[in-house]
Formats: sequence, C-alpha cells, structure tokens
Amino acid sequence: MSIRTKLIIILVAFIFIPVFVFGLMVLSNARNSLMTVRIAQLNNIADLKKDKLETFFREREADIRAAQYFYIIKLNLPLLDRRLHDRASLSHNKSHEDLDRQISEFQKSYGYLNVLLTNPEGVLLYSSDNAYEADYLGKPFPERKIYEEGKKDIYFSDVTKRQTTGRFGMIAAAPLKGFDGKFIGEMIIDIDMEPIYNFTSDPTGLGETGEVLIAKKEGDTALFLSPLRHDPEAALKRKSSFAEKAGFPAQQAVQGNNGSGVTTDYYGVEVMAAWRYIPSLRWGLVTKIDAPEAFAPVDRLRNIIVSIEIIILIAGALAAIVIAKGITRPVLALQKGTEIIGSGNLDYRVGTEAKDEVGHLSRLIDSMTQNLKRSQGEIFQRNQEISTLNEELKHHVLQLEAANTELEAFSYSVSHDLRAPLRSVAGFSQVLFEDYADKLNAEGRDSLERILTATHRMGRLIDDLLNLSRVSRAEMRREEVKLSELAGKIADMLRKTQPERQAEFNIAEGLVAQGDEHLLTVVLENLLGNAWKFTGKNPCAVIEFGVTQHEGKQAYFVKDNGVGFDMSYAGKMFSPFQRLHSVNEFPGTGIGLATVKRIINRHGGTVWIEAEEGKGTTAYFTL
Repeated sequence: MSIRTKLIIILVAFIFIPVFVFGLMVLSNARNSLMTVRIAQLNNIADLKKDKLETFFREREADIRAAQYFYIIKLNLPLLDRRLHDRASLSHNKSHEDLDRQISEFQKSYGYLNVLLTNPEGVLLYSSDNAYEADYLGKPFPERKIYEEGKKDIYFSDVTKRQTTGRFGMIAAAPLKGFDGKFIGEMIIDIDMEPIYNFTSDPTGLGETGEVLIAKKEGDTALFLSPLRHDPEAALKRKSSFAEKAGFPAQQAVQGNNGSGVTTDYYGVEVMAAWRYIPSLRWGLVTKIDAPEAFAPVDRLRNIIVSIEIIILIAGALAAIVIAKGITRPVLALQKGTEIIGSGNLDYRVGTEAKDEVGHLSRLIDSMTQNLKRSQGEIFQRNQEISTLNEELKHHVLQLEAANTELEAFSYSVSHDLRAPLRSVAGFSQVLFEDYADKLNAEGRDSLERILTATHRMGRLIDDLLNLSRVSRAEMRREEVKLSELAGKIADMLRKTQPERQAEFNIAEGLVAQGDEHLLTVVLENLLGNAWKFTGKNPCAVIEFGVTQHEGKQAYFVKDNGVGFDMSYAGKMFSPFQRLHSVNEFPGTGIGLATVKRIINRHGGTVWIEAEEGKGTTAYFTL
C-alpha cells in the first residue's frame, strides 16, 4: 500500500473517528438527560393527578359529613317515613318541599346527579330526581350491598355504568341520625364520573401521544375505569392480565406499587410512564407518553450529527488526497483541533486561513462544534425551565393542601364541636315538651319553648356558617346574569311571606351583569331580605333596586326607607355575627352581609353601605 494511500486513510481516520465518538457521546448524554427530564415531568404530573383525585373525594366526603347534620333532614325524614302511605297529606308535601330547598342547593353546589333518602329499612322516601322518585318511592333501594355498607359509615362504591343513560358514576352512602342520635335512615348520592374523566383525560404536558388513565384490581387483572386514547370504549370493559407484558404500568399501579420508567403500554408500544397507587380509592393511576415522541429531540440531534459526520468524512477524504502530496502541517493542526474538541472543549476553534480543502474542513468542524454547543445550551435551558415549572407546581400543591386542611378543620369544628351539644339540648328539650308539657305551668312551658326556639336559631346559625364556607370554595361559572329578573322573583317571594304588609318595590329594568348566577342570587336574597326585614315596622315600605356610577364603574344598589343605623358602626357590618339590633327586635344570625362580601370579593368587586339612623339604608356593590 502506497504512502499516499496510507496517509489518506490515516488522515480520514483522524478526522472522522473523533467526530464519530464525540457524536455518540453527545447522543448518549442527550438521551439520558432527556429521559431524566421526561420521567421527572411524568412523575410530577402523576403526583398532581393523584393529589387532585384524592382531594376531589376528600371534598365529597366532607360534603357528605356536613349533610349528615342538616337540620332539615333530621326534622323531616322521620315525618316522611311516618306518612309514607299518606303522601297526599299537607304535612308530607311540606316536609318534601323543605327537603327540596335544602337538598337542591346541596346538589347544585357539588354537581351530584341524584340525592336519595331512605328510612332505616332502606325504603326510598325521597329523591331529588322526580322521575326516579316516581318509579322507586316506597320501594327498597335496589343496591343492597351499598345500603348495608352505608349503615356503618360513609361508603363509596365501585364505578358503574348506568343502563338508562349510559353514563359512568359512583354511589356514596352515609348513615343519618336523628336528634336523639338514633339511626333514622341513609343518604345515598349519585356521583358523576364525567368531571373525573375530563380531568384525567387532560393531556396538558404530555405532548401528542400522552395519556392519563385509571384502573382498579379485579382478580389477577387490571380493569380500566376510564376511556383510553386507543380504545374509547374501554371503561369497565378492557382488562390487562398480570401475566401479560402489555399494560405493565397499569398492572403495577393497581397492585399498590409506585414507580416510573420505560416500559410497554396496553397496546404493545414502548412508552415512558409513571404509575401511582391511590389507597383511599383502591385505584391505580398512570401517566405516559410514547417513547418515539419522548425521544424525538434526540432523534433530530442524531440526524444532524450524522449529516455533519458525512460532510466531514467527504471533506476529509478530499483534503487527504491533496495533503498526501506533502502538506503535513495543516494536517497536524487539524488533528490537534479534533482531539481537543473530542475531549469536550467546544470553545476551541480549528479554523485556519488556508484556502484549500484542509482550511475548508477546519471551518466545517468549527461550524459543527458551534451547532453542538448551541444544542447543549438549548437542552440545558429547557432543563432549567422544567425545573422552575416543577418548583412552581410543588408550591401550588402545598397551597392547595393548606387550604384543604384549613377547610376540613373548620367543617369538623362546626359539625362536631357545635352541633353535638346543640343536638343534646334540642333532643332533651323536645322530649320534655312532648312528655311533660301538661305537667308544667304556663311559665315552665314558656321557658321550654324559649329553649327550643334558641336551639333552632343556633341550628340556623350553624347552617349559615356552613353556607358561608361553601360560598368561599364553590366553583364559579361566569355567564350573563339578568339581575332585574332575579330581583323581581325575590321581591315576589318576600311579598308572599307577609302578604299583609304595605310595601312598594321599585326595580330598574334590563339590568344584567357577568358573574355566577347562583352566587349573585345569594347576594340579592340577602340584600333585599335585609331591606324587607328592616322596613318591617314602617307602615309603607319602599325598596329600590337600581344602578349608578361610582368611580367610573357601574355600582348596583338596594335602597330602603327602614330603620337605618349609625354610620360609626359601618365597619362592623360585613363581619360574621355583627348585629346592630337585638334578635327580639329584628331576627337573623349576622351572617348574611359576611356572605355577601365574600361573594362580591370572588367577583373582583367591592361592597359598602351608607345609612342614616331612622331614614333608611343603601347597600352598594360592584362586580
């Protein structure tokens, strides 16, 4: 073999081999770094989805525990049971209407499909779904296992598909106790799975092929509970046997394992996945993305490196033919430069001023090095951005946990620390009134009636506190709200409560606003109700609802010619329990204006009151 040929081979080897090795190193490092970032991202999404699912069902449990102590249910459920076979009676209809008002608000606030009440034997006494009630009233609740579990404590059933509607849902059952602490029946709630499916199917952060799924263990298989991207009809139908390789993440999750890595999906494709077990629900959760999409940036980088290596190989061969004639110095310089770059110093430049092939080759190497350095810089920047997003996500999760903890503590205090002694006082007082009223003199009966009245007022106060808590955490749905129509309906309702009163309502026409219709209804009910109450001693009450301008914004107002108050006390009006009049003079709990303030704050507005003692009050609010 000639020296020229050997020199060409050597020169080509010196150029290509370091570049090839360097390319392999860059690809390997890039792949490992990208896999680390993707796995961390999937872990974070899985933890977030798991926490949100657990939070959803903790909130449902808290809602149900609060509902177990509803005064209206304790009072009316035994009445419905006693009059089950006399449903046309006025007392039965009155009890049913009272339950409708309480339960419809409860159902609407949390989006439940149906709320049922049974007697101690499981016979249906009430349903918020009129069609269901028409078919099953007076009949035993058909799901006896759920009913038996609900006698013990709050119980959540497995996910099922409704035969009538085709929708997926869960059943929650909880025992109900009367004022004397005895079992009086059960509350059974139909929970819609649609919000859970919408949340879990959200592919945010998972690219084009990403997916989130939930499953549960059934024998030696993983039963999928949610629709799948590659099988929309999979919910409660498709299973993955533990003996199969496909579906490994779901199999691990439902068996109580947490983890992540590169594995095989339920349809046999390689994926990156993170899996979590949710003990409270006995569910497994999986977040995943197809491996080809996850490694796409590395594949693009590989194509660039291969193209550059081919260019370098061709250029090196041409240069070697010329250099073989005796030009060795540029070859040595080029060799030195490639060795330095191959060692990892991407800041080194091997370009020469030579106009021949060696000089051109050296400049190509410099261009390749710059491209590689730029690619590494972009990867590092993306890693930093992902790290920052992860920290923000952890911060939001901590904030959410703190808020839920505070809310749970409040609900526990109201439900147990306040209601338990109140229930005892009310129960024993009722027993005395029913069994010994004829043995007491007029003064004794009057005192006993005062005790019952006070306990009932305390019950209403607790309900108002719970409503105040729900207002703060109820999900808002902004839409166009016709305020004038709402005010008119509330005015009609107030007139019916005291038809003998002489009262004039002046309601401006055509007033609309953007906000949550349910919450704004609560605002108007409180403000118009206050105006109605505090004009009760006026022989001719005048109540006005309209709009004016305040600091360039529309300010809605409710004005009355009632008793008014001293403005030096205005700062106390929107705090809970703050009252300027005695209960004997004007009834109430002192919670209404505090509720109004929270709702207006959630709408980004302000609320204030102007009044003059003996001349009336005007309440203003903006949105």
